Amino acid sequence: MLFNSFAFLLAFLPAALLLHWAVERFRPEWRLPALALLSLPEQVMWDYRAAEHSTRGHPMQGLRRELSRRGIPTARALNAMRDGSRASYVGMTICRQRPGTKTGVTFYTLEDETGFVNLVVWKPVFEAHAVIARTALLMGVSGKIQSESGVIHLVADTLWEPPMSFTPEGTTTRNFH
Repeated sequence: MLFNSFAFLLAFLPAALLLHWAVERFRPEWRLPALALLSLPEQVMWDYRAAEHSTRGHPMQGLRRELSRRGIPTARALNAMRDGSRASYVGMTICRQRPGTKTGVTFYTLEDETGFVNLVVWKPVFEAHAVIARTALLMGVSGKIQSESGVIHLVADTLWEPPMSFTPEGTTTRNFH
């Protein structure tokens, strides 16, 4: 089968080269326009649109400079904070879990280019910020670090929409009930 594909390529390669030469020589107006190269964040977003992941980087990398300027830590830095510390964080929502219990808690996993943040949102906070809690792909959260037995959570006081441009096309969140 490989030989047949190779033979097919060899049969049509001269025709393709001849066509390219003819266009260059006799019909330069048929040339394709020269396009600017995509930046790394643009390449990552194209990868996410096409395959929902990228080997070139993470969509949050394009926002990191602005987030750092605003004092928003990375997931790695947040997970190193002390129990009881107050923190704000911005990350992509990759998972929402709302167990069927009467406590009304929703668990989220947020991520950025450095790792994951476990988020706990109690019912009053969820209800106060219901639209963001249910739909945000990029979520801002302020709350308190809870660290117990090596497991770190950010317990939300407030959910907010980050005031920055972010088009997470190709990204999805997984919702479990």
